[in-house]
Amino acid sequence: MSEQTGGKHGPAEDDLIKRQDRTDLENQGEEWPGPTSPDDPETVWAEEGRFTGTAPNEDWQGVEMRSDLARQLHRTDYPITRARLLDILNRDLADQRLLDRASALPGDASYATLAELLQGLGLPVDH
Repeated sequence: MSEQTGGKHGPAEDDLIKRQDRTDLENQGEEWPGPTSPDDPETVWAEEGRFTGTAPNEDWQGVEMRSDLARQLHRTDYPITRARLLDILNRDLADQRLLDRASALPGDASYATLAELLQGLGLPVDH
């Protein structure tokens, strides 16, 4: 058995935590509810692919494109024009959906920040 390295505490604290968890489980005994049947009308299931605290109408494809774009651009790239953005995206072999959106930007526009660029591309801006 190997020891954990790089954690915030050592093996002694790990053992203490394990013992405490085991004691807590034993003390709870029958009080903890067991798993419910999915057919039980009282069972509440989260929507597929939705995390706690996220908006129900989140545009996940837009979020993915926004993340891809943010990874490919650097602070020194701003202000950025459509031509410069397309050069960067083509150089980095960006996703075609992102290239299509960038191609649709006005040719004379310049974007000073990532937020301005995201708005121009019609992608969700994280506030």
